[in-house]
Amino acid sequence: MLIVSDKTFYFTLLLSAFISCSQPEASYHEKYRPQVHFSPLENRMDAPAGLVYLNGEYHLFYLYNPSGTDGNPKHWGHAVSTDLIHWNHLPIALSPDSLGAIASGSVVYDEKNTSGLGTTENPPLVAIFTYHNYEAEYSGDINVQTQGLAYSSDKGRTWTKYSDNPVVPNPGIRDFHDPKIIWYEPEEHWIMILAVEGRIRIYTSPDLKNWCYASDFGLNLDSQENRWERPDLFELPIGNGSKQTRWILTVNVEFGLTKEWKTGFFAGDFDGRIFSSSQTSPYGIDYGNDNYGGLTFNNLPGGRHVLIGWMNNREYADNIPASSWRGSLTVPRELRLKQTLYYYILASQPVEEVSTLYDKHVLMQNIDIVQDIHSSGFVDMSPCIKFPLCPSEINIRFRTDKHPQLGFAERFGIKIRNKKGESILAGYDAYHQQFYIDHASHSTIDIFPGTRSVAQVPGQDINESETFDMRIILDATSIELFAMDGNIVITNSFYPSSDFNVMEIYAENGKVHVESISVTQLKSIWEGCNSNCRRFNGFPSSLRGTKQSRVPALDCFTLRVRNDAP
Repeated sequence: MLIVSDKTFYFTLLLSAFISCSQPEASYHEKYRPQVHFSPLENRMDAPAGLVYLNGEYHLFYLYNPSGTDGNPKHWGHAVSTDLIHWNHLPIALSPDSLGAIASGSVVYDEKNTSGLGTTENPPLVAIFTYHNYEAEYSGDINVQTQGLAYSSDKGRTWTKYSDNPVVPNPGIRDFHDPKIIWYEPEEHWIMILAVEGRIRIYTSPDLKNWCYASDFGLNLDSQENRWERPDLFELPIGNGSKQTRWILTVNVEFGLTKEWKTGFFAGDFDGRIFSSSQTSPYGIDYGNDNYGGLTFNNLPGGRHVLIGWMNNREYADNIPASSWRGSLTVPRELRLKQTLYYYILASQPVEEVSTLYDKHVLMQNIDIVQDIHSSGFVDMSPCIKFPLCPSEINIRFRTDKHPQLGFAERFGIKIRNKKGESILAGYDAYHQQFYIDHASHSTIDIFPGTRSVAQVPGQDINESETFDMRIILDATSIELFAMDGNIVITNSFYPSSDFNVMEIYAENGKVHVESISVTQLKSIWEGCNSNCRRFNGFPSSLRGTKQSRVPALDCFTLRVRNDAP
């Protein structure tokens, strides 16, 4: 038995608190530092490499370079959260060894201890990851990528590499990477899906250590110019509360001819060994440039499916502005599957825990925006907003009256800008029936391959409803647009020379009516040491069932939203 004095105990406790809070708050306020999105304290991060939930903690593993902001990350960084929003940085989880660098992968909770790497009383966390041997790559050897295993018996704080790695040797294939592992309950075995030369390969295992090839998917669906990578596989109900389900296979695609990097999905059937789908190409998940390589959490309770993506793009990831750090992730998003007459929609919205960041709030209602010979088509909302615009959540409801009358605006939305004239637009093109984000004038920094991201309205024209909503999460260098209840999602980055601090509603060539527009200030996820450790216990009571009173057009009021979460 170890006995310590009270003085020793309290000194140790004080030292631990000092270490956990010693990261200076100023370090999270550099130019271009996101305030409501995860980013590393320093150096470079790329896409998430493993997401898993265990005993009240969300674990985030990610590709990480601890030596600087450039180059290919070869380690796994690690952070934990109790609410998906506030994160604590932990030491590096996995580092390169003689088999190669640590590339993408996933983490599972081996609850039944099928691997024998833990105990019945203390089952392990198990990571399956790609080893990338750069020496072999540079020498021209085809045996570059293999799959390795590591395990943890202390809630992910320390990791041990499996002594007989690799658990899946290279079968003579150049591209052989990005394992995602899930448990298939009907047959009580593990599933591994891998990205293999423009298609998905499926393996099965009883114990996470011995793997057997099962099938391939996508061999004839894509061209040699395109490359699939970072797959995920999970089952979703069709609509809320439905007993009917579909299996979803997500893939991230590099389009070789256009140099685009997009995330899409297939909806289909899965029997534990074979995935099948009637789709001939993946449907879109996010139509912006900056949501790539996303993964869902394993072992989430309550049937939730939450995805986090890399808020970047490989086409220009090395060129984005950086100081002591580089890279960030999207806001965590809850996924829902919807079915139209002809196809499926994988809709997403920010997780409800975002409400723990809500602070001051302003609501404006009943505003007509007109562009004609008498009016410019812009209305400045800034005088009503008595707090910094970034970061904030913006919710806007437009009225369409089902069938637009003569004079209905061709395009409308919001414009975010600074006083230097740099701007970004998010809106709807009624003529082409497209939502869009236009960042042509966002900055003098020219790194993006295009100036506009567009998304076609899925399944129906907005004119079939009387109103539609746009929800926007705005941060220092990013905008995430969720429209039509998450059916449309567009994520884009921007890098203005000074903060955006002006918000306007606009209409082009006609008139549009805004029923309401609300702007809610978001507190920084790095605000204070204790806030990183808060547990989310549901929506604050002030946000449950609240109905805002109506106010005259362009009158403004502010209120501070009480946060009941501890």
